[in-house]
Amino acid sequence: MGYWNRIRMGGSKSFLSLFVAFSMIFSLLSVVISEPIQAKSTRTAIIVKVKGNVTVKKSGGSKSYTAYGDMTLNQGDVIFTGASSSAVVRIADHDDEITIGDNAEVSVTDLASEGNGKQSKVSSWAGSMWVKVKSLVGAEDEFEVETPTATMGVKGTQFYTGVNPVTGETFVVVGAGAVLTTTTTYQLPDTSNPQNTNTTLLLPTQQINLTGRDEITDVAAKTEIIDIFQLVERSSPEILEAIIKNKAEIDKENAEFIEKKKAEIAEKNKADTGNSALTINDIETLNKISKNLDNIIGNIVKAALEQKKIDPDKMNQIVAEANAKINDIDKKIDLNKVEPLDRTAGLDLEKEKQKQAELDKLKAEKERKLAEQKKLEQEKLEKYKAILDAIAKEKQRLQEVNKKAEEEAAKLAEAEYLKQLSAAERAVYEQNKANNTSTPTNTTTTTNPTTTTPGTSGGSSGGSSSLPFPLAPVLISPTQVTSTNNGIVQLKLRADFTTNINILNGTTVLSSALGQGDSDVVFNIPLPIGVYNLTAQTERYGRFSPVVPIPQITVGSSPVSSANITLSQAGGPSGSIVNLNLNLNDFVDASQFYAVEAHLVYNNSLSYTGTSALADVPGTVFDGPNMAETLTQHAGSTQNELIYAASQFETTATTGTINNLSVSGQKLLVTIPLTVSIAAPNTAVVDLVYVKIVNKTGATVYELGSSLPNAPKSISVTTR
Repeated sequence: MGYWNRIRMGGSKSFLSLFVAFSMIFSLLSVVISEPIQAKSTRTAIIVKVKGNVTVKKSGGSKSYTAYGDMTLNQGDVIFTGASSSAVVRIADHDDEITIGDNAEVSVTDLASEGNGKQSKVSSWAGSMWVKVKSLVGAEDEFEVETPTATMGVKGTQFYTGVNPVTGETFVVVGAGAVLTTTTTYQLPDTSNPQNTNTTLLLPTQQINLTGRDEITDVAAKTEIIDIFQLVERSSPEILEAIIKNKAEIDKENAEFIEKKKAEIAEKNKADTGNSALTINDIETLNKISKNLDNIIGNIVKAALEQKKIDPDKMNQIVAEANAKINDIDKKIDLNKVEPLDRTAGLDLEKEKQKQAELDKLKAEKERKLAEQKKLEQEKLEKYKAILDAIAKEKQRLQEVNKKAEEEAAKLAEAEYLKQLSAAERAVYEQNKANNTSTPTNTTTTTNPTTTTPGTSGGSSGGSSSLPFPLAPVLISPTQVTSTNNGIVQLKLRADFTTNINILNGTTVLSSALGQGDSDVVFNIPLPIGVYNLTAQTERYGRFSPVVPIPQITVGSSPVSSANITLSQAGGPSGSIVNLNLNLNDFVDASQFYAVEAHLVYNNSLSYTGTSALADVPGTVFDGPNMAETLTQHAGSTQNELIYAASQFETTATTGTINNLSVSGQKLLVTIPLTVSIAAPNTAVVDLVYVKIVNKTGATVYELGSSLPNAPKSISVTTR
């Protein structure tokens, strides 16, 4: 509710009315307004490097912008990278740097200063990134990375995180520093078990895979020594390049880690590793870990070449650039001196045995439950098979009973029919019956119990001529002449279980389905543009009922509407203010509407400084006690986006129904006052980039955007 508490009221609109109105419109239009942080000053991030297809969706906006170097990011902005694309983002006032790989979605969740601390938080929902966090100065400083299954809190570190966009699985690797990883787990397969929050500390050389649905409740037991092949396989070339080029800084931070642990061993005969799975009880173990740290980058280089992630010439340049920053010749990357990692370094053998025992126990339990599940499924399958067999037998019995009854009824009907015939007519009938021909040629009787062919009410089906006619289907809908523009015609009919329902266009059968007794049988039939007089008919054992006409159906293209929205400047500049008018034109009949959303984009020489909630303006479209309008500006580094949202709403005090609005001719939607900066040129361009107008049911009656035929509209505004 924080956002609504900050809205300044205008006119006669109450807080409740605005809340109800915009709950309505935002649910219809899927607009998300980011909530500003109270009592905090917001900070910014900057995109310092872009490769390939990278876009940014500004907080609260619906339009995605192409990213570019030096583009400013604010809290709530979301970055998307395409295939073979990447971006590098830097926190402006702290030099923290994030290299984002391809096919990623990363949100700048929090950039704020509060008291003496600075909070930085990014959320990764897909893809991978390498995070380099400068050592946090104050105790109140925070840097977090959030994923669907884990939260990583850091205090000066370099680490990798990758997220599977389908499963949410999070893969974390620490190259330097420390990462406090928190996740929520519950036991499978019983997902109704209470969730447990688990935390473990990851130190250099460690990695972890987290799914959030782990059988292992001790998350620390899932940590391992870095699997170089797995890390390289999941990383894009740009992320690998960032890791390699940062070797000097990684080495410096790791050297400080090793020296600190040496001092702890000298003082306490054991290094403090917190709740990490890494155990350092002596100098020998610490030396193994130190050796691993010296060889991590070299092994990454070798694996990247082996997996052909980076071509040799490019890799030579990257290695040369990394080595140029390293003063200690023994620390420089030399593939001839690279040794494999010792994957036992720092592991507590006793804990590893316990971990393996737990894994074996879990595996056995899973296999037991799987066997039980398979047994239950087999029992269900056999039970269902027995039921189906019984149903099939009963169906066959009923068919035989029905057939016998129909034959008896046919004989009775034939006997009654013959009573009505003269001797001559009877002789002709018997002759026709013997020859399997059509109805008697010299009879004038119209109640002949012979078969019909599809689309007709008379005819023959050979040997089945003794069977009675099925009843005609009952048409449920449509019951009157209808039209559709989507090319799909829906029909609903009812018929006996023992019959087939046929839908016909002339003599052509368009669709067939079994009757369902008192239940509707629904047909969705695709038809090209045209006018159709369809019919329906039932069939049983080769005999057909009389046809049932279906009311005429017209299939046409989408109706052409003159509905339109226009943007214009209202008069000349007034001091430092220019006014823009949004007008609606001819929103009548099928274009009647309930809510409007419009997005305007302009450069930083123009700005909206008014209130979010707008007061009633007599004579405008949304003028009245059950209307609400807002204007919200979202600032970027070079341009601003202004979102206008308006809606009707209904309250419990409303008597009667509020209908859709209509506009005949032209009518003012809203006047927008923009403030002109001192340095503004004589003219500025304003783009109407997106408009969506919906009716009371949420159906779109008008839409404008870059991917639609009515492309965004631009005007040149006079500012001086």
